[in-house]
Amino acid sequence: MLMKRNLLPLFVAAALLPAACTPTAEDYRRMGDEWDAATKNRKVSYRWEDFIASPNYRTSRDYWRGKALEQYNPANSYVVILLKEQRGRLYINGQIAMDFPVCTGRVGGSETPRGTFRISEKKREHRSSRYGCFVDANDNLVRANVTSSQRPPAGAHFKGSKMDYWMRFNGAIGLHVGNIIERTGQSHGCVRLPEEPSAILFSKLEVGSRVIVK
Repeated sequence: MLMKRNLLPLFVAAALLPAACTPTAEDYRRMGDEWDAATKNRKVSYRWEDFIASPNYRTSRDYWRGKALEQYNPANSYVVILLKEQRGRLYINGQIAMDFPVCTGRVGGSETPRGTFRISEKKREHRSSRYGCFVDANDNLVRANVTSSQRPPAGAHFKGSKMDYWMRFNGAIGLHVGNIIERTGQSHGCVRLPEEPSAILFSKLEVGSRVIVK
């Protein structure tokens, strides 16, 4: 089964997002509905081998789900993040269960480190302690894209960016729901995913599950 998440022009997607710290899950669902409507007649291959052989694989927002996803075995499940391809793959019992788009760390100091790690923390709802925005007492946006070390304007306070389905695997770096519109490394080091793949990973992996970045 293949779920479609294809991109409209960036100016259209951006127009769908409200002025807030970060897009909400509802924002991503709304964008997903627009992408689905724009590509509803596009034919895609069922076989994973054909899916990854597509010339559009590197830039696709589509994600592929296989029968292995019906299994549950956290002790023998792991995720692989492919930096060059900006894709992730979930393996369950040695079988590919899901292939999904990601957005990893920005080149030039914020790269997502390569290596083999273990999930050390899981939180369904999580906020960044470092990156976010300043809001007033009524939670209205005052200034976006700030860090917690910056001094807020008078009457404002720091509010961390939402990082739902948080799975920490390397210090402050983790997997979480985030913007993948840019299919080049744009994060501060974390691995951003669309909401539905994030929820699936969260349900299939546990503390101790492997995360392989290469």
